[in-house]
Amino acid sequence: MNMLKKIVLISTLAISASVFAHVDGHGKVTTEKVITIAQTSAKMLSFKDHGMSVGKIDKSWGDVTKEQFKIIEKGDANYIVKALNTTTKETFYFNISKKGKIKDVRNDRSFNNGHGHSH
Repeated sequence: MNMLKKIVLISTLAISASVFAHVDGHGKVTTEKVITIAQTSAKMLSFKDHGMSVGKIDKSWGDVTKEQFKIIEKGDANYIVKALNTTTKETFYFNISKKGKIKDVRNDRSFNNGHGHSH
């Protein structure tokens, strides 16, 4: 069973590593892909701090379903995805470029303070 857990963890990290990779050479991502990027990022951040504003987040974020992620803003250069963790009652905002690069992940307080308006 431990071997299976290790395989799943390694597979998840290997597949999701591209989320934090430099992707400027590719075209624009679809809105469906943006949700997948945000969800995968949440899983990755539950294992390790990747330099985002939120740091390493609660491991329960690895279990948050796609239905808990919603695009709330579509700008000229980026998407803002709001994610709700019903276990911890935390809300995070994922700032994702049109090319699929994670720019930042913030919690509810820091997002509303630094974003200019509330959602």
